[in-house]
Amino acid sequence: MKNNVGGNIARERHNQNMTQEQLSEFSDLTINYLSKIERGTVKQVGANTLYRISKSLGVTMDSLMTGNDIKSSKEFGPNLRQLIKFLDGLDSDQSEEISKKLLEVLKISQKTNK
Repeated sequence: MKNNVGGNIARERHNQNMTQEQLSEFSDLTINYLSKIERGTVKQVGANTLYRISKSLGVTMDSLMTGNDIKSSKEFGPNLRQLIKFLDGLDSDQSEEISKKLLEVLKISQKTNK
């Protein structure tokens, strides 16, 4: 099953009556990049980008990734909370690079476990 992060972002943005322009300003992303994310043309959204969008929308990263309506990170396991805290402490470029590498490892792991 394909996960539609961009669609989840667009849906949440619409639910809050927010324009792409407003969300791009709040999350410090360009409208063009945000539009590409919502349309699904960006294949991998980095953790830092997803974090900024989730904070701007007032939802958890998990809710944007899964489409589930989760409003609190308290339900995250301790390892995920620690990972998010670690990535949040890095500068944007480092966080994006590490997020990208982690996603690659997870995809490889998922393929080998099928």
